[in-house]
Order: sequence, then structure tokens, then C-alpha cells
Amino acid sequence: MSEMQPHPQALFTELDDGTGVLLHLETKFYFTLNPTAVLVWKSLGEGASIGAIADRLTAAFQVERDVAERDVTAILDEMRAGGLVLPKRA
Repeated sequence: MSEMQPHPQALFTELDDGTGVLLHLETKFYFTLNPTAVLVWKSLGEGASIGAIADRLTAAFQVERDVAERDVTAILDEMRAGGLVLPKRA
């Protein structure tokens, strides 16, 4: 999977419980994010690579690095299917 970036028409709101909500302004669909997906989304917004996001997940949730990388890839696949992320421009 290539590096990804947030879609400019996706608005994010983080909730007090660590979860979040995304609204895609073009499609008008809402998406709920668990704390793991929130970390992924915020990291994408900072320009982090997939590997760097997996490192952050490993530190934040005490999971094995290979598990974190699979989780990041799965989350990004779901976000891409929902039109929430785009390939990062070179």
C-alpha cells in the first residue's frame, strides 16, 4: 500500500472518550473511529508514514509491531473504501 493522506473534504472531531467522528463533506457520510483509528487519522494529518504510524500504535497500545502494521493497513483500507484518504502526493 502506498502512503496515504487525509481527504481534504473529510472533517474530524475527536470525542472526550478517545473515539472520533469523520464527516465526508462530499458524500455526507459519517464514520465513527475507535481510539486506534483516531491515532491513525491524526498521524496521517501530521504526514506520518505507515511505518511511523505502526510505531506509534506499538507504543500507545503495547502491541507487537507486526500486529500494529496489519492494523494500520486494515484501517487505511477501510478509510480508502470510504473515500476518507487519498494517495499521498509526491
